[in-house]
Amino acid sequence: MTGGSASSSNRWAVLAVLSGALAVISLDNTIVNVALPTLQEDLDATTSQLQWVVDAYSVMFAGCLLLAGSLGDRFGRRRMLLIGLVIFALGSVGAALSTNADMLTAWRAVMGVGGAFIMPSTLSLLVHVFRERTERAQAIGIWAAVAGLGVALGPIVGGVLLEQFSWHAIFWVNPVLVTIGFIAAVILVPESKDPSRPRLDLPGAALSAFGLILLVVTIIEIPDEGITLLTSSTAIGAVVLLGAFVWWEGRAPRPILPLSLFKERLFSAAVVTVGLVYFGLMGAMFFLPQFLQLVQGLSPLESGFAVLPGALGLLVASVASPRLAERFGTRIIVVIGMAVATAGIGSFSLLSVGSSLLVVSGTFAVVGLGLGMVLPQATNAVIASVPEERSGMGSAVNDAVGELGGSLGVAILGAAMAVTYRLHVEDAITAAGAAAKAVPAEALDAARESLAAASLAAGRLPDGVAEQFRAVTSQAFTSGMGWALLLGSVVMGAGAVLAWLRFPERVDRAEE
Repeated sequence: MTGGSASSSNRWAVLAVLSGALAVISLDNTIVNVALPTLQEDLDATTSQLQWVVDAYSVMFAGCLLLAGSLGDRFGRRRMLLIGLVIFALGSVGAALSTNADMLTAWRAVMGVGGAFIMPSTLSLLVHVFRERTERAQAIGIWAAVAGLGVALGPIVGGVLLEQFSWHAIFWVNPVLVTIGFIAAVILVPESKDPSRPRLDLPGAALSAFGLILLVVTIIEIPDEGITLLTSSTAIGAVVLLGAFVWWEGRAPRPILPLSLFKERLFSAAVVTVGLVYFGLMGAMFFLPQFLQLVQGLSPLESGFAVLPGALGLLVASVASPRLAERFGTRIIVVIGMAVATAGIGSFSLLSVGSSLLVVSGTFAVVGLGLGMVLPQATNAVIASVPEERSGMGSAVNDAVGELGGSLGVAILGAAMAVTYRLHVEDAITAAGAAAKAVPAEALDAARESLAAASLAAGRLPDGVAEQFRAVTSQAFTSGMGWALLLGSVVMGAGAVLAWLRFPERVDRAEE
């Protein structure tokens, strides 16, 4: 480390700065979700385009994380943090000025690149600032809590802004927050880097980034496009590039991701657990704002506040998690947390059109409690598994797996929902028989496309027909969401089994 660790008097101030930067980029994982119905109407976006507005951020985030972590180890983690803040602010301005879905997606991708430089820097800087074992464990717990809280609070912040302003406001707020964070980081945060100045693994970074991007493109596009030349090409490209990445990393003199780490029981179990957590969480956060607004008729602000119990549950559990692990052991806390979160996501799959807001909010609280137990322990396990001088790489792997898990959660569960939704709509049209002829063809096409498009079309129908039209499409969406989230709960349940089999009873957290 260069520049020395922060003094005892300001290390908690450093943590506040790092947590603030982390909160901004975590919020942007889900702040857009609450605006999806508005974006669909204002930008005339398809379901696939909406998925890309969400996923472009996560995909570029995940794709660039390994490179960003390695650059931080070599050139300085604070330097990468500052560069990331600038890129993120520029991307936010571009997103705020976007006039169509494709432009918004492109600028969200730029924001993802900025986030990739910010997130691993915050965790690796934290590791170097907090040298004492107990304090470091507490700091990692707070870091994990902020990461999860950002995801949970995104819909609330988005709802508040949408209540008062247009959707552009969810992006205009970022440059203001980033400017404050940039100044605070320059003043308070010390620089750190690997003193050996390791060579950069540029081939590995390129192969991983492009391979991951093509993988998610394939998953998103196949449900809409089917097996086409495009989807076949992206699928083959993903397999080839990711295969080449694995081959190269096994031979590179200084690999961006040492494959030997995955032979370590703790490391592999921890990163997979992080990925499975975000798979279920981000998938749920893609559907539920649409369910609350389009099916149950809540405003963006009301739907955001429905998530608040989840954020509170996550905060409470994250603060308590280090102490609980100290008393009862790491493995049992991770297993219980995964089981609780799985039960919560599974409960979401049982929601009906008429489910009360109390049930929805209570289920969010259950999910938050589970995530708060898991994330601090899994993150700490990843950091404890890598040499301190490569903390940037370790942080990047932790963050990359989380972002990739989230991207795949939105893509796979979104695809499952879309397929099921369309099947239900087609079945309803067939069952209606001659009655379906009372509905204009363009309205039926809108119903097949998405619930948001159907909701817009319903506004142009006669009252009696519109009511039945909304009922059918709302039920189709709810059924599709249910099957998708049931799949998500099964995937997260596998994480509980993995934690029981692979996590040690205790992790020597945050060893110096």
